[in-house]
Amino acid sequence: MGIIFKTRDVLHRITVKFFPANLPGAKKPYNLRVVHEPELDIHAIASKAALYSVLTPPEVIEEGLAAGMELMYYLAADGYKIKTPVFTLKVTVPGEYEGHETALPEGLRPHGRLTLAPGLRKYLAEKVTLQFAGIERNEGFIRSLLDRTTGETDTVLTPGGLFILRGGGLKITSDAEHAGDAGLYYEDAETGARLREDDRNIVLNEPSTLGAAACGVTPGRTYYIIVRTQSKAGRGGKLLKHVREVRSEFTVTVSTTGRGEAPRV
Repeated sequence: MGIIFKTRDVLHRITVKFFPANLPGAKKPYNLRVVHEPELDIHAIASKAALYSVLTPPEVIEEGLAAGMELMYYLAADGYKIKTPVFTLKVTVPGEYEGHETALPEGLRPHGRLTLAPGLRKYLAEKVTLQFAGIERNEGFIRSLLDRTTGETDTVLTPGGLFILRGGGLKITSDAEHAGDAGLYYEDAETGARLREDDRNIVLNEPSTLGAAACGVTPGRTYYIIVRTQSKAGRGGKLLKHVREVRSEFTVTVSTTGRGEAPRV
Protein backbone atom coordinates (compact mmCIF):
# COMPACT_ATOMS: atom_id res chain seq x y z
CA MET A 1 0.00 0.00 0.00
CA GLY A 2 1.37 3.40 -0.94
CA ILE A 3 0.56 6.80 0.53
CA ILE A 4 1.28 10.17 -1.07
CA PHE A 5 1.24 13.12 1.32
CA LYS A 6 0.49 16.42 -0.38
CA THR A 7 2.28 18.52 2.21
CA ARG A 8 5.88 18.55 3.41
CA ASP A 9 4.91 17.03 6.70
CA VAL A 10 1.76 15.60 8.24
CA LEU A 11 0.61 17.10 11.53
CA HIS A 12 -2.60 16.20 13.32
CA ARG A 13 -4.67 18.13 15.84
CA ILE A 14 -7.02 16.51 18.34
CA THR A 15 -9.57 18.54 20.31
CA VAL A 16 -9.86 17.93 24.05
CA LYS A 17 -12.29 19.26 26.65
CA PHE A 18 -12.80 19.13 30.39
CA PHE A 19 -15.42 16.53 31.36
CA PRO A 20 -16.77 16.16 34.92
CA ALA A 21 -15.05 13.27 36.68
CA ASN A 22 -18.16 12.30 38.71
CA LEU A 23 -16.61 9.01 39.79
CA PRO A 24 -15.91 7.81 43.34
CA GLY A 25 -12.35 8.53 44.42
CA ALA A 26 -11.68 11.21 41.80
CA LYS A 27 -8.92 13.51 43.05
CA LYS A 28 -10.10 16.50 40.99
CA PRO A 29 -13.50 17.44 39.58
CA TYR A 30 -12.59 17.24 35.87
CA ASN A 31 -10.78 14.97 33.42
CA LEU A 32 -9.51 15.80 29.95
CA ARG A 33 -11.16 13.74 27.26
CA VAL A 34 -10.80 13.65 23.50
CA VAL A 35 -13.75 14.99 21.51
CA HIS A 36 -13.87 12.06 19.09
CA GLU A 37 -14.87 12.21 15.48
CA PRO A 38 -17.73 9.86 14.45
CA GLU A 39 -17.07 6.18 15.08
CA LEU A 40 -15.53 4.33 12.12
CA ASP A 41 -16.10 0.70 11.19
CA ILE A 42 -13.99 -1.14 8.61
CA HIS A 43 -16.10 0.14 5.71
CA ALA A 44 -15.83 3.74 6.93
CA ILE A 45 -12.07 3.41 7.40
CA ALA A 46 -11.64 2.17 3.84
CA SER A 47 -13.76 5.02 2.50
CA LYS A 48 -11.19 7.52 3.84
CA ALA A 49 -8.52 6.20 1.46
CA ALA A 50 -8.92 8.99 -1.10
CA LEU A 51 -8.90 11.67 1.61
CA TYR A 52 -5.45 10.55 2.75
CA SER A 53 -4.20 9.87 -0.79
CA VAL A 54 -3.89 6.13 -0.24
CA LEU A 55 -3.27 4.53 -3.64
CA THR A 56 -4.97 1.20 -2.85
CA PRO A 57 -8.69 1.19 -3.85
CA PRO A 58 -11.13 1.43 -0.88
CA GLU A 59 -12.84 -1.87 -1.72
CA VAL A 60 -9.48 -3.67 -1.61
CA ILE A 61 -8.66 -2.07 1.76
CA GLU A 62 -12.05 -3.06 3.19
CA GLU A 63 -11.78 -6.65 1.99
CA GLY A 64 -8.21 -6.93 3.29
CA LEU A 65 -9.06 -5.42 6.68
CA ALA A 66 -12.05 -7.72 7.15
CA ALA A 67 -10.10 -10.82 6.15
CA GLY A 68 -7.09 -9.82 8.26
CA MET A 69 -9.16 -9.17 11.37
CA GLU A 70 -10.95 -12.51 11.02
CA LEU A 71 -7.64 -14.32 10.61
CA MET A 72 -6.23 -12.58 13.71
CA TYR A 73 -9.23 -13.84 15.72
CA TYR A 74 -8.26 -17.43 14.96
CA LEU A 75 -4.51 -16.94 15.31
CA ALA A 76 -4.87 -15.24 18.70
CA ALA A 77 -7.21 -18.03 19.82
CA ASP A 78 -4.49 -20.52 18.85
CA GLY A 79 -2.04 -18.73 21.12
CA TYR A 80 -0.12 -16.61 18.60
CA LYS A 81 1.12 -13.14 19.55
CA ILE A 82 0.04 -10.77 16.78
CA LYS A 83 2.22 -7.74 15.98
CA THR A 84 0.94 -5.08 13.57
CA PRO A 85 2.03 -1.48 12.85
CA VAL A 86 -0.91 -0.31 14.99
CA PHE A 87 -1.14 -2.73 17.93
CA THR A 88 0.15 -5.91 19.49
CA LEU A 89 -2.45 -8.54 20.44
CA LYS A 90 -1.78 -11.41 22.80
CA VAL A 91 -3.73 -13.78 25.03
CA THR A 92 -3.13 -13.58 28.78
CA VAL A 93 -4.35 -15.65 31.73
CA PRO A 94 -5.59 -13.82 34.86
CA GLY A 95 -4.81 -14.65 38.46
CA GLU A 96 -1.94 -15.16 40.89
CA TYR A 97 -0.79 -18.62 41.95
CA GLU A 98 1.39 -20.34 44.55
CA GLY A 99 3.08 -22.51 41.92
CA HIS A 100 2.20 -25.84 43.47
CA GLU A 101 -1.37 -26.04 42.20
CA THR A 102 -2.23 -29.34 40.49
CA ALA A 103 -5.13 -28.03 38.40
CA LEU A 104 -6.36 -24.77 36.93
CA PRO A 105 -9.09 -22.87 38.79
CA GLU A 106 -12.62 -23.75 37.73
CA GLY A 107 -14.04 -21.32 35.19
CA LEU A 108 -10.66 -19.78 34.31
CA ARG A 109 -10.85 -18.04 30.92
CA PRO A 110 -8.15 -16.41 28.81
CA HIS A 111 -8.20 -12.64 28.24
CA GLY A 112 -7.12 -10.68 25.20
CA ARG A 113 -4.75 -7.74 25.63
CA LEU A 114 -4.13 -4.98 23.10
CA THR A 115 -1.17 -2.60 23.39
CA LEU A 116 -0.18 0.19 21.04
CA ALA A 117 2.70 -0.62 18.74
CA PRO A 118 5.93 1.37 19.42
CA GLY A 119 5.69 2.96 15.98
CA LEU A 120 2.21 4.34 16.66
CA ARG A 121 3.21 5.63 20.11
CA LYS A 122 6.15 7.43 18.52
CA TYR A 123 3.95 8.83 15.74
CA LEU A 124 1.37 10.16 18.23
CA ALA A 125 4.09 11.77 20.33
CA GLU A 126 5.75 13.48 17.37
CA LYS A 127 2.87 14.26 15.00
CA VAL A 128 -0.19 15.04 17.14
CA THR A 129 -0.93 18.28 18.97
CA LEU A 130 -3.83 18.88 21.35
CA GLN A 131 -6.31 21.72 20.97
CA PHE A 132 -8.09 22.80 24.15
CA ALA A 133 -11.79 23.62 23.76
CA GLY A 134 -12.90 24.42 27.30
CA ILE A 135 -15.47 22.55 29.37
CA GLU A 136 -17.90 20.07 27.86
CA ARG A 137 -21.41 21.15 28.82
CA ASN A 138 -23.40 18.30 27.35
CA GLU A 139 -24.97 17.67 30.78
CA GLY A 140 -23.64 14.16 31.21
CA PHE A 141 -21.58 11.49 29.49
CA ILE A 142 -21.20 7.72 29.18
CA ARG A 143 -17.61 6.71 29.85
CA SER A 144 -17.88 2.94 29.49
CA LEU A 145 -20.17 -0.09 29.33
CA LEU A 146 -19.24 -3.36 31.03
CA ASP A 147 -21.07 -6.51 29.95
CA ARG A 148 -21.12 -8.56 33.17
CA THR A 149 -21.62 -11.88 31.38
CA THR A 150 -18.54 -11.71 29.15
CA GLY A 151 -16.44 -9.11 30.98
CA GLU A 152 -16.11 -7.18 27.71
CA THR A 153 -16.04 -3.38 27.74
CA ASP A 154 -17.66 -1.12 25.11
CA THR A 155 -18.09 -3.93 22.57
CA VAL A 156 -20.84 -6.45 23.35
CA LEU A 157 -24.20 -6.91 25.09
CA THR A 158 -25.53 -10.28 26.22
CA PRO A 159 -29.32 -10.71 25.74
CA GLY A 160 -30.92 -10.82 29.17
CA GLY A 161 -27.55 -10.15 30.82
CA LEU A 162 -26.63 -7.40 33.20
CA PHE A 163 -24.53 -4.46 31.97
CA ILE A 164 -23.07 -1.50 33.85
CA LEU A 165 -22.82 2.03 32.46
CA ARG A 166 -20.32 4.38 34.09
CA GLY A 167 -20.01 8.09 33.49
CA GLY A 168 -21.70 11.22 34.79
CA GLY A 169 -25.24 12.56 34.93
CA LEU A 170 -26.77 9.13 34.31
CA LYS A 171 -29.46 8.94 37.00
CA ILE A 172 -32.88 8.54 35.38
CA THR A 173 -35.58 10.61 37.05
CA SER A 174 -38.57 12.54 35.74
CA ASP A 175 -41.85 14.13 36.69
CA ALA A 176 -45.20 12.56 35.79
CA GLU A 177 -45.47 14.56 32.57
CA HIS A 178 -42.17 13.24 31.16
CA ALA A 179 -42.21 9.73 32.64
CA GLY A 180 -42.88 8.15 29.25
CA ASP A 181 -39.91 9.93 27.64
CA ALA A 182 -37.21 9.51 30.28
CA GLY A 183 -35.52 6.12 30.39
CA LEU A 184 -32.84 3.86 28.96
CA TYR A 185 -32.81 3.43 25.18
CA TYR A 186 -30.94 1.45 22.53
CA GLU A 187 -30.50 3.25 19.19
CA ASP A 188 -29.91 0.97 16.20
CA ALA A 189 -26.63 2.07 14.61
CA GLU A 190 -27.88 1.23 11.13
CA THR A 191 -31.50 2.39 11.10
CA GLY A 192 -31.59 4.94 13.94
CA ALA A 193 -34.66 3.24 15.43
CA ARG A 194 -34.87 3.36 19.21
CA LEU A 195 -35.94 0.70 21.69
CA ARG A 196 -36.81 1.63 25.27
CA GLU A 197 -35.74 -0.74 28.03
CA ASP A 198 -38.43 -1.66 30.55
CA ASP A 199 -37.88 0.45 33.66
CA ARG A 200 -38.26 -2.70 35.79
CA ASN A 201 -35.00 -4.01 34.26
CA ILE A 202 -32.98 -1.07 35.61
CA VAL A 203 -31.39 -2.46 38.77
CA LEU A 204 -29.00 0.38 39.65
CA ASN A 205 -29.80 4.04 39.10
CA GLU A 206 -27.12 6.46 40.33
CA PRO A 207 -25.54 9.64 38.87
CA SER A 208 -22.26 7.91 37.97
CA THR A 209 -23.45 4.30 37.54
CA LEU A 210 -26.45 2.78 35.78
CA GLY A 211 -27.08 -0.97 35.81
CA ALA A 212 -29.67 -2.80 33.73
CA ALA A 213 -30.59 -6.16 32.22
CA ALA A 214 -30.49 -5.98 28.41
CA CYS A 215 -33.92 -7.46 27.76
CA GLY A 216 -35.10 -5.09 25.03
CA VAL A 217 -32.35 -5.76 22.47
CA THR A 218 -32.26 -7.87 19.31
CA PRO A 219 -29.43 -10.42 18.89
CA GLY A 220 -27.01 -9.50 16.12
CA ARG A 221 -27.94 -5.81 16.06
CA THR A 222 -25.54 -2.97 16.94
CA TYR A 223 -26.67 -0.12 19.17
CA TYR A 224 -25.71 3.19 20.72
CA ILE A 225 -26.78 3.54 24.35
CA ILE A 226 -29.05 6.47 25.20
CA VAL A 227 -30.00 7.78 28.64
CA ARG A 228 -32.86 10.31 28.81
CA THR A 229 -33.55 12.00 32.14
CA GLN A 230 -34.70 15.22 33.84
CA SER A 231 -32.09 15.00 36.56
CA LYS A 232 -29.33 17.58 36.66
CA ALA A 233 -25.88 16.40 35.61
CA GLY A 234 -24.33 18.14 38.61
CA ARG A 235 -25.35 17.95 42.22
CA GLY A 236 -28.80 19.08 43.29
CA GLY A 237 -32.18 17.45 43.66
CA LYS A 238 -34.32 19.72 41.49
CA LEU A 239 -35.50 18.43 38.12
CA LEU A 240 -34.84 20.20 34.85
CA LYS A 241 -37.80 21.57 32.92
CA HIS A 242 -36.73 19.54 29.90
CA VAL A 243 -35.49 15.99 29.30
CA ARG A 244 -31.79 15.93 28.52
CA GLU A 245 -30.08 13.14 26.59
CA VAL A 246 -26.77 11.35 27.16
CA ARG A 247 -25.48 9.27 24.23
CA SER A 248 -22.57 6.82 24.09
CA GLU A 249 -19.78 7.56 21.63
CA PHE A 250 -19.25 3.82 21.10
CA THR A 251 -21.56 1.07 19.85
CA VAL A 252 -22.19 -2.40 21.25
CA THR A 253 -23.28 -5.50 19.34
CA VAL A 254 -25.77 -7.92 20.86
CA SER A 255 -24.51 -11.48 21.18
CA THR A 256 -26.42 -14.13 19.25
CA THR A 257 -25.68 -16.95 21.70
CA GLY A 258 -27.03 -17.60 25.16
CA ARG A 259 -28.66 -15.47 27.81
CA GLY A 260 -26.98 -13.51 30.54
CA GLU A 261 -26.76 -13.92 34.27
CA ALA A 262 -29.55 -13.02 36.64
CA PRO A 263 -29.61 -9.26 37.28
CA ARG A 264 -27.39 -8.41 40.23
CA VAL A 265 -24.79 -5.77 41.00
